[in-house]
Amino acid sequence: MTYLAPCPFCGGPVRLVYDGTADGTCYGVSHRPGACSILPTVWGAPGIKADTIVRCWNQRYGVANMLRQKGEDGLADEMAYLGRFE
Repeated sequence: MTYLAPCPFCGGPVRLVYDGTADGTCYGVSHRPGACSILPTVWGAPGIKADTIVRCWNQRYGVANMLRQKGEDGLADEMAYLGRFE
């Protein structure tokens, strides 16, 4: 089982999903059923492996979740929405 950082908006669990198309398999991250509707399924490009999607998700949203736990909601929102600081 792969660890994925929770949703940076609601703290709910997310899961790794895939879509097999004619262009190849695409992996993405989606909310588990019943979670908030803020975050849509985030898809990688065809040919990007699942471990890359997981690593990228955890780097970006893991940091946002850590900031939120420390009371830095403004920075967490910026990290979650924009993925970068200005």
